Amino acid sequence: MSRNRSSSKLDTRTITMSAMLVALGVVFSFFRIPLSSVTEITFTDLPIAAGGYLFGPGVGFLIGALIDICGFLIKPMGTYFPGFTLSSGLIGVIYGLFLYRKWWDGKEGPYPLLRDGTKGLVIRILIAKLLKTILISLLLSCFWLSMYYGMDFRVVFFGSLPKEAINYPIESCLIYITVKLLRRAVPGN
Repeated sequence: MSRNRSSSKLDTRTITMSAMLVALGVVFSFFRIPLSSVTEITFTDLPIAAGGYLFGPGVGFLIGALIDICGFLIKPMGTYFPGFTLSSGLIGVIYGLFLYRKWWDGKEGPYPLLRDGTKGLVIRILIAKLLKTILISLLLSCFWLSMYYGMDFRVVFFGSLPKEAINYPIESCLIYITVKLLRRAVPGN
């Protein structure tokens, strides 16, 4: 039986671009801009958000999870903990749900405010980043860290609040710039 290539979710282009985003995410995971002794800007979310924008939540999950696994294999820090891989994958799901271009860049459909050009994109990025910050960075990652290090969850949680409050607007702006560049550079399907 012949298979329609355009209907295949994981075609060669998707796999190739996803692999490039994973490689970029692994490289980005080694670079951090320290703002203070506990706060730093990281760039790992950018390839995950790009994957969510280009390919949706499923491939976004794979990109996020593979960035974590490959980053650990290349430069292990402690023992491997699958909870962090799950968190990275879920970040891809969140960005895919709110940024996937096939769902949001069209003119028709529900939620017209979220489809309204630049304003809609900014709102979707802020919502996705807020969900990622609360659900993944503050709740899930703090839970994993408290399990991993045997610390009280509240100590980890309240210690993470200032960092996440500072990172929220910075990383939201970086994701906005990334998506705007992708809209220009990568033609739609």
